[in-house]
Amino acid sequence: MILGFEFDSYSLRGGDPYFQKAQNIVNNAPEGNSIVGWKPFDGVRNRYWLIENITNAKYTAVHDAYYSYFRSGLDQMYEKENEARTAVLSSLSLLNTVNTENPNTMIIDFFFQGKANELSKLFKKGNLDEKSRALDYLSKLDISNINRYKQELQ
Repeated sequence: MILGFEFDSYSLRGGDPYFQKAQNIVNNAPEGNSIVGWKPFDGVRNRYWLIENITNAKYTAVHDAYYSYFRSGLDQMYEKENEARTAVLSSLSLLNTVNTENPNTMIIDFFFQGKANELSKLFKKGNLDEKSRALDYLSKLDISNINRYKQELQ
């Protein structure tokens, strides 16, 4: 999964071969009473659902957003800061569309688990419109960190 996300950040759908390998691992996981988190009935937040979300065609916009977030966003922050923030906002818009069509999917939560600090700092330097748009998206997409975003972006 780590390699898949890393390669997705370098090229569009570059992580697919790694996600397929991860899916094979999940599909071939041993069964037993003490082994949980590998099957769909083991809950809604587990290895099975993470790989299902990342390989499901209805979530392809997540791959687009991930690639855009890194290549057009973070990778450009040093030289083209304003354009980079605009690209990150576009990525958030894509993720918001996925979230609206498929609320409470694991892949959206997974994306934001390590990004709250990064996103709040990125938009803290933005203009009022960027901050407002970012806060709007983030309040829908990353509810667990809403207080941080409100504090940093208002």
